[in-house]
Amino acid sequence: MNKSTGLDWQIEYNYLKKYAIINNMRNLIIALELAVKYHQGQYRDSGEPYIIHPLMVCKTLILLSVETYLRKWYPEKSNQWIKHQLDVLYATAVLHDVIEDCDLPNKGIEFVVVYHLDREVWINVNILSKDKSYDPDEYYMVILSRWMTTLIKLADRANNCTTMEVFNKERKKKYIREVNKYIYPLLCTGGKMMYPQFSNVIKILENLIVSICESLASILEMKEMITKNTENYQEMIDFIEVSAKKEKMQNTYIALSMAQNLYKGNFRTSGDPFVIHPLRVSSYLITLGIMDDITNAVALLHEKAHWGSDEDVKNSDIDPEVTRIVDIVSNKDMPLKDYYERIKKEPRAILEKLSNRAHTCTFLAKATYEEMKAYTRENQEYVVPMCEYAKIIIPQYANQIDIMQYHILSISNIVEVVTRTG
Repeated sequence: MNKSTGLDWQIEYNYLKKYAIINNMRNLIIALELAVKYHQGQYRDSGEPYIIHPLMVCKTLILLSVETYLRKWYPEKSNQWIKHQLDVLYATAVLHDVIEDCDLPNKGIEFVVVYHLDREVWINVNILSKDKSYDPDEYYMVILSRWMTTLIKLADRANNCTTMEVFNKERKKKYIREVNKYIYPLLCTGGKMMYPQFSNVIKILENLIVSICESLASILEMKEMITKNTENYQEMIDFIEVSAKKEKMQNTYIALSMAQNLYKGNFRTSGDPFVIHPLRVSSYLITLGIMDDITNAVALLHEKAHWGSDEDVKNSDIDPEVTRIVDIVSNKDMPLKDYYERIKKEPRAILEKLSNRAHTCTFLAKATYEEMKAYTRENQEYVVPMCEYAKIIIPQYANQIDIMQYHILSISNIVEVVTRTG
């Protein structure tokens, strides 16, 4: 088991094996056996068995509901075609490091001729594998040529980002620069444009990667590496506005306009406009498929301390339920135990708080050692247990809460280790 995340590779393996059997995914069943065989005896820098990494890359894609988007964009395709695409995707995810890390001869052709995997799995794994002549520009360009390899590479990088806490300071900085140079383009100008059918999946992975890298860049005082959001600032506004209109979320639509006025003149510790934070909290909920109007309006208005005045809110047409829940999530003038007990009584407050917690990262740029310790302690004592509680009382959002919990834990683990080791 990984001590920092609590992940047990055998539990994750059994989850995927059961999923593969229920859905009759022949390639995934074979891939799971091969991954365990070839990665046996290998360990990650964090000390955990290496197999946990490909298993979590695969599970992440399942939790992100790639199947939903395939069915939405290809309604004319048969159920058999959809299932086969997913089978190849998940099998590739499980095997994506085997050729590169396990010294397979002939680029792993035995996947096909010995183990009878579909040839497409073998092709995808080769695309994702770096060889001795590795050229990063060419490598990422070829990855971008296929939707499967694009999604797997992004899920792979998101998972790798969660274990950066074990890198030394220089390696952390190098990794953040690499993400900035190659992964952000793959996310933003590449993946979303090439594969708009999977834009929500890519947005969620982007949220995880960016917030982890921003957290580390803040701690390491790499201001030049903190994403300059002025470029995608309007993109987030447009995304929320279009979603609010499409889903008839009137309160969200009103709150979006109010947020831009209420937070005007306020800036994050990174120097970016403060409104970017509430925009992220709402857009994250929307990309996760949480389209509740009140919850998203609360997400946009939750930073009450940064309002210039309550009058604009009082005189607006916003539902009083929005301001009631904003008061719940913004009032921390009480012991943390009482604060979280209060939030736990309101499912909408829980969802807003979890999305919010996943995007509180640039404050670390000016946080003291004690503040960082308090941040991780709050996650461990209150936020993570609230995730487990939320999956029970809001079962319709269990997958989304799983993703947010993974996101929060990843940042928390990195902050904890960096705080401890310097």
